[in-house]
Amino acid sequence: MSTRQRFNPPPGWPPAPPDWTPPPGWAPDPSWGPVPEGWPLWVGVRANPRAWAYALASAAGWFVVLLLLGSAVAGGLPRAEAAGEIFGRQLFAGLVTGLIAWLRRSRWPVWLYAVVVPAISLLLAAVSTAGRMGGS
Repeated sequence: MSTRQRFNPPPGWPPAPPDWTPPPGWAPDPSWGPVPEGWPLWVGVRANPRAWAYALASAAGWFVVLLLLGSAVAGGLPRAEAAGEIFGRQLFAGLVTGLIAWLRRSRWPVWLYAVVVPAISLLLAAVSTAGRMGGS
């Protein structure tokens, strides 16, 4: 399961700190009033709600970096075929990274997206190269 539980105080109660869990034997202050009937005290929250945005932003950033590096090394813009291959690989790596992070129960730091996307991209490049070499 990719969600964690968060305490959801009812209306009239003070907001709970993030990741707060009532200690054993805890009781609410009577002045806060009763819990409304049917009020969910615990709600599911995704650990990485922005996983797709972070992963695709990382993929786009790496795409730009790779195009700039390729342009600097080659002395000009890469061929459209090469740029398309880089774009496709980065897009796929971003989607896979987003899915992995979205399904995780623990929160990912933003820097991890920038590490996982190129790792998946490199793996795809290695598989693609091995496929080309084996098919010759």
